[in-house]
Amino acid sequence: MNEKWKVEGNNGRNNFFLALANQFLLEKALIVVVTLLIIGVFLKKTPRIPDWSIPWKLTGGGIALAWGVFGTINVQATIQGILAAGITSLGHQLWKQTKDKRESDES
Repeated sequence: MNEKWKVEGNNGRNNFFLALANQFLLEKALIVVVTLLIIGVFLKKTPRIPDWSIPWKLTGGGIALAWGVFGTINVQATIQGILAAGITSLGHQLWKQTKDKRESDES
């Protein structure tokens, strides 16, 4: 792995995803990630919204929220919204898959 992507964690492990977020996602856009996580929970619990549409809705919402946070509609804000939605979906899937795997290991 390229040295510029390494971030040392508390226990010395490399955290590739944290390095990517630090490299490409601006600090102002972190609130968009948190907001999208909350919105995603509500969308998931809404029975009339199919699961396949949630990532698309989060992407559109991420773009709109980033435009609001940055106060302008431009390419940078759009990319930040897309990145925020991607980090939200990836983070949720990592958590979900890890939780499911741990539960199946304990059975």
